[in-house]
Amino acid sequence: MEVLRTEHATMQFGGLTAVNDFNLCLNQGEIVALIGPNGAGKTTAFNMITGVYKPTQGAIFFKDENITGMRPDQITKLGIARTFQNIRLFKDLSVMDNVLIANHLHVRSNFLEAVFRFPRYRREEKEMRKKSIALLEKTGLVSVQNEKASSLPYGMQRKLEIARALATDPEILLLDEPAAGMNPRETEDLTHFIRGIQKEFGLTIFMIEHHMEVVMGISDRIYVLDYGVTIAEGTPSEIQNNRKVIEAYLGVAENA
Repeated sequence: MEVLRTEHATMQFGGLTAVNDFNLCLNQGEIVALIGPNGAGKTTAFNMITGVYKPTQGAIFFKDENITGMRPDQITKLGIARTFQNIRLFKDLSVMDNVLIANHLHVRSNFLEAVFRFPRYRREEKEMRKKSIALLEKTGLVSVQNEKASSLPYGMQRKLEIARALATDPEILLLDEPAAGMNPRETEDLTHFIRGIQKEFGLTIFMIEHHMEVVMGISDRIYVLDYGVTIAEGTPSEIQNNRKVIEAYLGVAENA
């Protein structure tokens, strides 16, 4: 079943077209990668989907609902969460507090109920903490729940950012270069982690990644952008043997 699609999504900044006529389809339960050289427009595509940018042209649909132009918080509440290339944790807060903050997205209590700790807010707070503990257990972070986010090793900070995104109850999870800056052992561990959460939470995952061993080892399908234009789409084996993709990455013809 289709859960997300973009139709001719285009993003221009003045005279520069960062993404041109981007047509994407994500089916439920897939892991799909978006790859391309630096400056190809990958993060811009993510920003259009998550409401950071409103496309100059085209439209974006989440389960047939047009979400073009919605605010990021509205899109997250619908069920689309993301992480960022540069980790954006609340570094001075604990692991637990980082996850609890994300849980507040679905709180029904109003500001006064929270300030004066009315019964409804106390019930919701208890439920959020219970849910956060369960999430930290499933993501292997419960043993460090009281540690400052900034004190965690780099790989665990990446996992915490993903756990925080999972706390918003997404159906689609967008990962922006989750393996950036990781050594081979951390990269392998993250690959297993992503596979695990995809199955555990029944997620559809859309990711940008430069580590080809991650992309080829985990993706069902791959889209390739070059200078804002989609030059290929297919399975990992099809992409590996695509002449246009080879030229985009190497800058030479395949038979050169």
